[in-house]
Amino acid sequence: MIALTRAELMKLRTVRSTWAVLLVLPVVAFVSLLDAALDPVEDNTSVVDFMDVSLVVVGVVVAALAAAVVGSEFVRRTVGLDYLAVPRRFPVLGAKVSAFACVGAVLGLLSALLATAVVTPIAIGREVVLDGPGDAVLRILAVTAAIAVLGALGAAIGVLMPHPAVAVGAIIGWQFVEMLLGFAFGIGDYLPIGLITTVAQLGGTVALPVAFGVLFLYAGSAVGVALLVAWRRDLT
Repeated sequence: MIALTRAELMKLRTVRSTWAVLLVLPVVAFVSLLDAALDPVEDNTSVVDFMDVSLVVVGVVVAALAAAVVGSEFVRRTVGLDYLAVPRRFPVLGAKVSAFACVGAVLGLLSALLATAVVTPIAIGREVVLDGPGDAVLRILAVTAAIAVLGALGAAIGVLMPHPAVAVGAIIGWQFVEMLLGFAFGIGDYLPIGLITTVAQLGGTVALPVAFGVLFLYAGSAVGVALLVAWRRDLT
């Protein structure tokens, strides 16, 4: 399984389009600055208030990238080459999910570090109390882990919806569905995208262990269903 995951990561590293996802880092800086500039001062009472929107953007981008890449392999039938090399489908699909979890972790770590660096001077200027070293490190690690889970979730969606445009459209469309569900039933903090904000805030209305438990439940359920669907799928 480790060798298969390394092979998937090597494939991603050798494709130039994969590296284009790093363009999200300037977006993180810009959105963080915009968030600080446009939000009322009374709404920005902690460091994380300046970066929560940008971190949600990163989570959506990672999930969309994973869904698009994995979905395109089924459209182009290139996944068949992986199945020929390793006849058992579960390890192959599991490696794809693991690889995008790794991509999500790297991008989540870079984004959390960048967002923290950008918003800290703004927070100091607004006389906002800064995080202690422990909270700052915990927030960065928590965001890294959460976006890694979203990478795995996006890969599962790419398997379930084996067309990149449809898969990415489903992820983008889900944001509006989540907004409606959150508004109608007050469960926004427990839905996938809302959980990124919850994790970045190190809890809040939802305790951090509960937030991660729910996030893992979403990802685990999606991955389990995706493996079963792909195991029976006829590529011809």
